[in-house]
Amino acid sequence: MAKLENIVHLNHKENHNPYATILTFLNRKGQNSKNTRDTYERHIKDFFITMRNKNLKELVEEDLIFTKRQIEDYQIALKDNYKGATVNNSISALKECYKKLNDDGFPVESTWFDLERYDEHDSRSYDPFTHEEVIKVIQLVTPTRKGAEKALLVRLAYATAFRQKSLLNLKWKDIVEKNGVWYIKTLGKRNKWSHKKLSMDLYNTLMEHKTKSKSEKIITLTKKTVQGMMDYIRSNMDFGDREIVFHSFKSASINEVEAITNGDVKAMQAHGDHSNFSTTFNNYVAKKQMEELVEVDINMKIPVEKFDELSQEELVSLIKSMDRNTQIKLLLKLGAM
Repeated sequence: MAKLENIVHLNHKENHNPYATILTFLNRKGQNSKNTRDTYERHIKDFFITMRNKNLKELVEEDLIFTKRQIEDYQIALKDNYKGATVNNSISALKECYKKLNDDGFPVESTWFDLERYDEHDSRSYDPFTHEEVIKVIQLVTPTRKGAEKALLVRLAYATAFRQKSLLNLKWKDIVEKNGVWYIKTLGKRNKWSHKKLSMDLYNTLMEHKTKSKSEKIITLTKKTVQGMMDYIRSNMDFGDREIVFHSFKSASINEVEAITNGDVKAMQAHGDHSNFSTTFNNYVAKKQMEELVEVDINMKIPVEKFDELSQEELVSLIKSMDRNTQIKLLLKLGAM
């Protein structure tokens, strides 16, 4: 009985504390499903970090107020990085939370989140950068405001295949050493730790950046700044009809592992932190461009004797003119990588 009286007293004292209401809302969700609670909490946290740059505990009543246009802009920004189903789930979670906030007397409306839903059955996927494009991106963003940090973000995204949220949450303490090898770690989806090796060149670049940093975070850029960087990249580089977003760095990183390991799908799965083999296979192995398809005929003969007609200089020139993936395969065959 005393416990119930304490709860009543606490609710009366904190009836204008947004975090208290949100926490009650999440705890009630958790009574049905811990996974649902964790998912809702992630959506709500991401919303206020993006829109107010605040954690839930820091919120005050004024932080809850938005225009319909602001909510629509947030929905559009989400779609640049996530599939329709994920965006719809996020908006639905926020609408439910705002209904609870309204019930608790806050001057908000859940109808702000009555937005047109995205198609959840589209097979839309984002295209990867090529290795050469990643290099060009680094060259492009370096002269801009906070260019060194943007370039470092791109290098980390390409090296680790971490998602944008994980990259922006990385702290210096997440760089660890084991048996003389440096790794960087993050707590990713499903609350599982992911470790990725760092090259000595990238490690040294990170340490140089650390000497100039006053933050516990490695990357201090905001989501808004990163979105602006992506807009700048798309405006200054020609990608044709390919759809390029921040997730394209992750795709490019996994494609690089494919090249380095000569198509080792298990290595690609581990690098991409995919829990299911099918995700890696369907997204990175099965999706081949039509122009990459080849003719298959039992009578087809490969005229390898043509190589005998080339001089050493011509053969070396031919190899150097090949695409990067072919060169890597030849070096792997040679045992030079």
